[in-house]
Amino acid sequence: MAKDYYEILGVGKNSSQDELKSAYRKLAVKFHPDKNPGNKDAEEKFKEISHAYEILSDPEKRRQYDQYGESAFQYGAGAGAGFHDPFDLFREVFSGGFGDVFGDIFGFGTGSAGERGRRGRDLQYSVKLEFLEAANGVEKEIRVRRYETCPGCEGSGAKPGTGFTACSTCGGSGQIRQSGGFFSISRTCSDCNGTGEIIKDPCPACGGSGRKEVTRKIKVKIPAGVNTGTRIRLSGEGEAGLYGGPKGDLYVKIDVTDHKLFNRDGYDVYCLMYLDYTQLVFGDEIDAETVRGTTKLDIPPGTQSGHVFRIKGAGINTLDGRGKGDHYVKVQVTVPKSLDLRQKTLLREFADTLSTRKRDKKNTRKIVDKIKKVFDQ
Repeated sequence: MAKDYYEILGVGKNSSQDELKSAYRKLAVKFHPDKNPGNKDAEEKFKEISHAYEILSDPEKRRQYDQYGESAFQYGAGAGAGFHDPFDLFREVFSGGFGDVFGDIFGFGTGSAGERGRRGRDLQYSVKLEFLEAANGVEKEIRVRRYETCPGCEGSGAKPGTGFTACSTCGGSGQIRQSGGFFSISRTCSDCNGTGEIIKDPCPACGGSGRKEVTRKIKVKIPAGVNTGTRIRLSGEGEAGLYGGPKGDLYVKIDVTDHKLFNRDGYDVYCLMYLDYTQLVFGDEIDAETVRGTTKLDIPPGTQSGHVFRIKGAGINTLDGRGKGDHYVKVQVTVPKSLDLRQKTLLREFADTLSTRKRDKKNTRKIVDKIKKVFDQ
């Protein structure tokens, strides 16, 4: 009977990649043979969910599965050749991202046995910026809740004046060897974190963890040129490591709001300005708003509605600070919604000269001068 890979992972067919990964992680932890020693059903379930995730997490394989079903991806045949070993896939998924999730769950870690200190988790914080703040740069103060080194025990986890004793779980080796069916694996002892020692008397201030949760105000200098999706890394501003380990990093993710006048494309900025008909006919000098402030823009006589002017270097700074974008102004004519009798008469006279194609320059000039006087009043 054909198996539905979406059903195996417990997700819908329109699930995002993040939703797929989240579902896989929960099931992989639940059915991993290391959590179910000797349970053949759990072992088969683990391979099944790993196989389903292997296909659905790859956009091209997912497209083929959606079109052709399970038959295109049978174990060890045809398009299925070259699949991850389920345990390699598990390590790949759980060792990526922020912090050592894989080590937190199963104790494998990325360090060698005997290392007490473990790196703190990376943190992520989202900051919403106004359009001009992102364009010109700004300094923001954020409040971050994180674990920091306990001042009472200085991160050791032990009550001041006390020490450590040999771990009874691993006998002081720091490693536990475990077999389950066809595989055997040595993992770091979760009770002593691979050090072979445990705390004799925990620090009363932190309960033996070596860390305390606090809220910190952090000033973030956001450079000019950031955009939605930009991430700024603040080294060492993540969580404190366990038992004296190095700190993690803080990643500030930028979200930029829309502007009522400006639109952005890369480092270039675009805007639309509405001008009177006479400004386009006779020309004018206007004040054009840019991300850098107001600048003068010459409108030559006879400018057509829809024409785009380029103001070089008036756009947004590049993030590396080596260049600047341009500012583009598209001019559009505004049509008066109401005219008085005199204005209508003059415009009709002007229209008549165009429709009959009479090119008496002297008469046309007189009519144009009259129109200019009316609109200049």
